[in-house]
Amino acid sequence: MSIVKQILDSQASGASLSASVNQSTFGELPVLVIKHKTCSAAVSLQGAHLLFWQPSTETTPVIWLSQKANFKKEVAIRGGVPVCWPWFGKLGDPMHGFARLVEWQLDSCKEDNNGVDLTLSLTNNQQTERFFTKPFHVWLTIHVGQTCEVTLSCQGDFEATSALHTYLGINNIHDVIVKGLGDSYQERLPVENKPAIQGQLTVNQEVDRIYTNVDDVITIADGKRIIKLTNVNASDVVTWNPWIDKAKAMADFADEEYQSMVCVESCRINKPLKLTATQKSAYGFKIEVI
Repeated sequence: MSIVKQILDSQASGASLSASVNQSTFGELPVLVIKHKTCSAAVSLQGAHLLFWQPSTETTPVIWLSQKANFKKEVAIRGGVPVCWPWFGKLGDPMHGFARLVEWQLDSCKEDNNGVDLTLSLTNNQQTERFFTKPFHVWLTIHVGQTCEVTLSCQGDFEATSALHTYLGINNIHDVIVKGLGDSYQERLPVENKPAIQGQLTVNQEVDRIYTNVDDVITIADGKRIIKLTNVNASDVVTWNPWIDKAKAMADFADEEYQSMVCVESCRINKPLKLTATQKSAYGFKIEVI
């Protein structure tokens, strides 16, 4: 049974938060399971992590989750939309920040005919003190319906880098064309795979790249469907696929799964979020199938 089906089935043992949302436990983690007429989705309270999203018009999830993802306390979940904050990559320890490893609070859960809206928040506490000593407040709002919208807002007295590390479900990596990335990027691998067409990405080896001058709208076509990603106040987009060898080396990623996903991530890396204690700084994205 697929991991998505297992999570959806866990709803049966959960507590109802609204007509379409139940809170259950999956592995070691509290999870919000969403079954709405417009979509199915799930969110882990650890990391405020959108695990998957599948509009009712689609036969497979648009936001993808690995079959081997871990659901353990303080362990990152492979797939979905991990929230990398308040730093990206190896700019601090743990890698990609601590926000994805600690439990957030559910502030609100609302639904209507268009879908479900959630707000989750995290404030400095005993759990976060080990990683980061400055006071902060961060919110993640998630809308899931026929579209998926995620916005990260934060306050504090520091600069933060961040990524909404979105894993997109695709039919076959060999058929993928990503457009709208622009022509300037920072290569993060020792062997560069130069784009055949500037601003476009096709994948035939490992990819790990930060695009620094992207269009507001990016399209990801895989021969079966076109996913439209609209960036809101993002400064960069990271593209990532582990390819064959790295996929085999990762315990929380099945050997062949590199063929069915690609990461196209809205980020604030080269232009960090400049936080103040009183004013929210925010960025995010909207995803739809066109």
